[in-house]
Amino acid sequence: MPEEGPGQISTAEVGCYTVARTTLLDARRIMAYAASINDTNEAYFNDLREPGLQVHPAICFSLQWNARFLIDRAVNLQAAPFGVHAETDLRIFQPFKQGEAITTQGRLVARKQIRPGVYSVDRYRMTNGQGQLVAELDYNGIIRGGKLDGADIELEPEIDKPVCDSLPEQPLWSEEIYISIHAGQQYTECAAIFNPIHTEPSVARKAGLPGVILHGSATKAYALTEVINHCFAGDARRVRRLCGQLRGMVQMDSTIRVECMGIQQTREEKQVFFRVLNDAGQAAITNGVVCGTRD
Repeated sequence: MPEEGPGQISTAEVGCYTVARTTLLDARRIMAYAASINDTNEAYFNDLREPGLQVHPAICFSLQWNARFLIDRAVNLQAAPFGVHAETDLRIFQPFKQGEAITTQGRLVARKQIRPGVYSVDRYRMTNGQGQLVAELDYNGIIRGGKLDGADIELEPEIDKPVCDSLPEQPLWSEEIYISIHAGQQYTECAAIFNPIHTEPSVARKAGLPGVILHGSATKAYALTEVINHCFAGDARRVRRLCGQLRGMVQMDSTIRVECMGIQQTREEKQVFFRVLNDAGQAAITNGVVCGTRD
């Protein structure tokens, strides 16, 4: 009989790379990503502006998703159903620009045994046509119940995240966002991120979910839009970092609330701390942080 649960998780995969994928950030793709999250900022749609369209920073999730393939390694089908997306840390070194060809490639840089299972960190680097590093995205996941077949491995350390010195008792501001019944299909097609648990109730039910749920990256992108508009004058080019941990599910035909829990400024940057609550008041995203250039 097959072993129940995810079984042993290999340390031999640490250090391996995903396929490199090059994507042209043309007007169609830039506009489509903004449309995927109902962002109506003219900066993403009016290509008559100089020096061209701004690019929503969360487009990194689309670039990562389409470069995740491991064409020279067999997929661990036993472990796959037990994998959950736990956290992302996006670091932007220079704003994305219209017309850039961005090459994205990931590398599994860490695997560790933790109480819930095996914790993994995939680090994706995004470079432009001149070979300059534009952004770096850590995509962290947990294989629930997994057992590592050796000692912990960490080829590259995780980057320390900002911490707020003090948080107020009440949010500084909050915004409610309606998630329509077709939000999963809209995000899937416009952001080019397809997973049927976000669009097809039959697949979601087989996966043990109550129904289709919104992509975690979409929830983060909606929140990032609110932070950009409230704290960075609608200018996406000022964003330098986005962190956040996924905690609860967001269902369709519901309302989420983005809450700003604190703002602090260092000599170099403004740091905005946020969380997202789902329709039941449960945390969908915790320890959210957006860092960007100061006013």
